[in-house]
Amino acid sequence: MITEARRKKILDLIEKEGIVNLQQLTNTFSVSIYTIRRDLTALEKKGLLKKTHGGAVRIEKSRWIPSIEEGKTKALEEKKKIAKKAVQFIDDGDTIMLMGSMVSLLMIPMFKDKNITVVTNSLDIAKEICQIPNIETVMIGGHIKNYKGNILGSRAINNLKNYYFDKAFIPCAGINHTGLSTSTIDSSDFLKAVIENSRQNIVITDYRKIGRITFANVCSLDQIHILITDDKADKEELNKIAKKNVQVEIGKI
Repeated sequence: MITEARRKKILDLIEKEGIVNLQQLTNTFSVSIYTIRRDLTALEKKGLLKKTHGGAVRIEKSRWIPSIEEGKTKALEEKKKIAKKAVQFIDDGDTIMLMGSMVSLLMIPMFKDKNITVVTNSLDIAKEICQIPNIETVMIGGHIKNYKGNILGSRAINNLKNYYFDKAFIPCAGINHTGLSTSTIDSSDFLKAVIENSRQNIVITDYRKIGRITFANVCSLDQIHILITDDKADKEELNKIAKKNVQVEIGKI
């Protein structure tokens, strides 16, 4: 295969998977690891991907907002692993903040036997949890501000300030060694208020968000206690995050 054709196929793989590793590419194209490294360097110089220690990741626009369908289907197995690990941090008697995300929804059947209080700003989360008799459900009030059924805005933030949480499980659009970010100003403002009112802040996010910086800054890593992700996440970036005193946990089935 000629160089340009191989590089186009590498970009196709990254577009489909979001991330590729060196061993995967050398096996796919039957070339040396040095050839693949030259390919990735050339593509990075063109701004078509971002090299990592063990491969490369797709470059996303800072305003990246996944569709509902993408949230339900992309990286689903990884999200199940993250959910399973996240539930291990919930104890009987906890009051937790659980925001709208696929990982959050996957967590619910895993903690349904615990005696806890769940505060949420998500219509989907509230609908599922209110059917569990041993869990007290508290719904944040305000405007439904996005197509995913999340309640955001100034009224929601004012309502939120009435509560304190033992743990907040925080989805995001991006996290790297400089901090946490999300795709919209409304969600950023809400997350900032959640973080201020929680004793322990736990980020739950899959490999596609690791190393990414998105549109709206949320906080620096000194306000994040634990990051739960999956084993596809960029190890180099995870090491940088861990050096910021964030406990990094990898979800496994």
